[in-house]
Amino acid sequence: MRFGILGPTLVEDGDGRRLTVGGPGLRALLALLVTAGGEVVTTERLVDGLYGARPPGGAVNALRSQVARLRRLLGDTVRPHPAGYRVVVDTDDVDAHRFQRLAAAGRKASDQGDHARAADLLAEALQLWRGPALVDVDAPFAAAQAARLEELRITVVEERIEAELRCGKGGSVVAELRELVAGHPLRERLYVLLIKALAGAGRQAEALAAYAEARRLLADELGADPSPGLRAVHLAVLRGHLPALPDAVATGGPDRPGRPVRPRTLPATIGDFTGRLDHLATIHRTVKDVDADGGSLAVPIVAISGRAGVGKTTLAVHAAHDLGAVYPDGQLFASLHAGGGDPAGPTQILARFLRMLDVHGTAIPDSIDERAELFRNLLADRRVLVVLDDVAGEDDVVPLLPGSRNCAVLVTCRRRLPGLAGAVRIDLGRFEPEQSLDLLSRLVGGDRVRQEPAPARKLAELCGHLPLALRIAGARLAMRPHWSVAQIADRLADEERRLDELVHGGMAVRAGIWLMHDALSAPARRLFRLLAVLDAHAFPAWAAAALLDQPLGQGQEHLEELVDAHLVEAVDTGRGAHTHYRFHDLIRGFARQRLASDEPAAQRSAALRRALDALLCLCRAAAGPVLDDRLRRRDRAPAWSPPPDLVEEVRADPTRWFESQHRLIVAAVHQAARGGLSDPGLGLAMAVRQFLIQRAYHDDALAVLLATLRATRRAADRAGEAAVLLELGTFASGLRRYADAEGHLAAAETLCREVGDEQGVAVAIRGQAFVHYSRGRTTDAARLFRQALATVRSLGVETEIAYILQVLAGISLIHGDVAAAEQLAPDAVRHARASGNPRVLAQALHRTGQVHLRAGRLDVSAGSLDDALALARSVGDVAGEAHILTDLGRVRLRLGRTTAALAALHQARDRAGTIHDPLVRGHAMTALGEAALAHDHPRWAADCLQRAAEHFRRADSRIDLIRALVALGDAQRHAGRHDAARRSRDEAERLVVRRQPLADPSASPAMNCFWSRT
Repeated sequence: MRFGILGPTLVEDGDGRRLTVGGPGLRALLALLVTAGGEVVTTERLVDGLYGARPPGGAVNALRSQVARLRRLLGDTVRPHPAGYRVVVDTDDVDAHRFQRLAAAGRKASDQGDHARAADLLAEALQLWRGPALVDVDAPFAAAQAARLEELRITVVEERIEAELRCGKGGSVVAELRELVAGHPLRERLYVLLIKALAGAGRQAEALAAYAEARRLLADELGADPSPGLRAVHLAVLRGHLPALPDAVATGGPDRPGRPVRPRTLPATIGDFTGRLDHLATIHRTVKDVDADGGSLAVPIVAISGRAGVGKTTLAVHAAHDLGAVYPDGQLFASLHAGGGDPAGPTQILARFLRMLDVHGTAIPDSIDERAELFRNLLADRRVLVVLDDVAGEDDVVPLLPGSRNCAVLVTCRRRLPGLAGAVRIDLGRFEPEQSLDLLSRLVGGDRVRQEPAPARKLAELCGHLPLALRIAGARLAMRPHWSVAQIADRLADEERRLDELVHGGMAVRAGIWLMHDALSAPARRLFRLLAVLDAHAFPAWAAAALLDQPLGQGQEHLEELVDAHLVEAVDTGRGAHTHYRFHDLIRGFARQRLASDEPAAQRSAALRRALDALLCLCRAAAGPVLDDRLRRRDRAPAWSPPPDLVEEVRADPTRWFESQHRLIVAAVHQAARGGLSDPGLGLAMAVRQFLIQRAYHDDALAVLLATLRATRRAADRAGEAAVLLELGTFASGLRRYADAEGHLAAAETLCREVGDEQGVAVAIRGQAFVHYSRGRTTDAARLFRQALATVRSLGVETEIAYILQVLAGISLIHGDVAAAEQLAPDAVRHARASGNPRVLAQALHRTGQVHLRAGRLDVSAGSLDDALALARSVGDVAGEAHILTDLGRVRLRLGRTTAALAALHQARDRAGTIHDPLVRGHAMTALGEAALAHDHPRWAADCLQRAAEHFRRADSRIDLIRALVALGDAQRHAGRHDAARRSRDEAERLVVRRQPLADPSASPAMNCFWSRT
């Protein structure tokens, strides 16, 4: 059978006859199953996709009934599974999957220089479209799928046109490009192609005019300059020629759509790799056999097991480098550190992989299942090699497996993985004697080994023929050219205990570490053991100086001595504040033993305090004006302060610094909590929490706050406990967990009153007010906001004053009191500017734009919203950006700038689609619905508003839901759906009456505001 979702739902049987799939529910079920491409769709995913986050009672039974109807129509094509259901179909028989396959083939042909074939393949892919994707499917899952497919479609159109341009067909695509530019005015790549097409057709003046129009539009709409790619094409036209441009320029820059990033995160392979040729051949054969087997759909997996020090990671990394040409779309590497250190689980590794694949911030889902699905989807049409090092077991591996046979996976583990189905297993043993001698020859020189053959063989035996032990001994010999091989062999033999452990393998590396440790200078030896004070597996360069209580440069010298001795290694390519180092896990264990035996407890505690204080200074520098510094008043002087140039380096790019250091910070918070160091732990938690929340590291944020809460309670630190409860309440409120938020905030208010923290009391009341506001209880919210405002005004806390004033302005708008909002909004902006907090200033300017919009001052509103948008973008506030773009689109609609308005609204929808926040998505869809209704498209409007209402239900935002339902009823009435319109109106009215009793003085103005359009 053949299925189509690129347009109205299509089903054809084997004879080409079209089958009618009756009913919207049945179409939605079929579309959801078909998009899975033959994979099992779980019952939970089906219910969520068909009914949303709050399915009705009996949803599972209704689903089974629909499946039964679908099976009567399609027969055994729809099959049950213990976990759910699947459609048995070849992916080429589903137009969406065939479209993506043809598009990938077109890109490959283009990469190989066959642009004519690329153009044909891409055109064939586009011919599969019969209209907007999933156009007749009305279900919660459909909007995101349709948006994703539409983005793929326009990208393929761009790629097809570019291929035709490279074939010299510029004149034939000019008209099409002009139409595309009009429909997508902010896609710079389309302007690049239009300029190239015009110039290629000899129409230089028109090409220059097109560039001028693009530059004007970008300046007017976004306040941005043209990209380097657009400027490069313009310059080429000015010079009178348009040479073939590199891909990154021809498509508008390195972040071009449709050209996925190609991550290369493998550690460097070693130049003296020795032996293991049979194992390398097994790995290559596994990949090539699977690749050649057209009937196999399995992902090739090679599981390498063996004891510590046997060279599992070295083999995997070397093989991965060998296979670089086979997997041109990237190589992903992750170490799960099952043997010790700071372990990372599949949830965290998936987040790292997604960021490497250009998925950032809140676009990364919270749950491991959703992260795994997104990861598999991103790799579906790519050839990527995944290397998972030092896993604990099968559970670590399964979520990280790609879903496509185009990819392959190499796994290393200290034990066998019998539960990893379909994996080719390699049990890595010790070197053969000749391989050990070969490795020693590469390390210390063949002449030295040949001159002392017996001592060399003895040394290899003492090392247990383990590669890591041989490398350590060989490195020590190489550093001491005046030593004989017999000398180092005798050193090992002198320690009978060491010899016994070395032969058995478990202590094999320890003997080598002893040799290297003994050769260090005294300060380097002390640094070696003090580094083991830190729980984090990786540590920054400045930590050496903090632990030793020395200047930065001096600490760096001792650290480099450890690097030269192969006792620590650099783990990324960052410099300055971003450089990191780590122990090998076995060497770390040795360092901890030396720490316990050689360093007094008081010295250990002092070193840890210095490291935590230094980290806290840098965190506060990175947090800047966003940081609530109420607790600094009780701070003591730091035990070690980072130098000013390091602090300035952190301030120059705080987001990048937090991104590179957040695992260290999280580990430090937990370590401080366990060690009873509540003050630095609390400071670190307060400094990092905003970054973790804004970048959607929700798991880490919650863990940090809970660990700090436990620490403050153990220390009987009531003020600290109150501060953490305030953060927990704000965090829960942001995630729409209102019951949790109310509990935390109420407890925080009580504690703040006990300790006399007036600002803390105000913040707690403000947080409770926001919960009331989000739940639609605006009168209660306004009362509490004003109570908090009186306190923060008396204390002069500018950030809090600005935030509360702008929310009160919003409540005034809800109640229809525009005059009050006009007084509150400018005051909010003034205090926000005084606070120096760019995020709060963006919020105040956004609210001011809303007030001007409501008052009919459209040009002034647009100016405020433009300023707010620039600020939101400067701090990476994607949710704020989407909200502001939504209102900017509304203003432009009323100004009659329809094209610019739709561009802003579509951009708002796209930005909302990158984050998992139903409130932001609901606002974007509401604005699109209103725009559609204003342009006499009531059915499209009703569809957008129905989706908006579902988002607001998920967010539990009553006020927004009421607004969306009112607008939905209006759209349904214009579309002739009077019964549906009545139901929408009735639901909205019930919500107003239930949440705003008629005795409530705000009820009547709210009703007047909500029902003004009807």
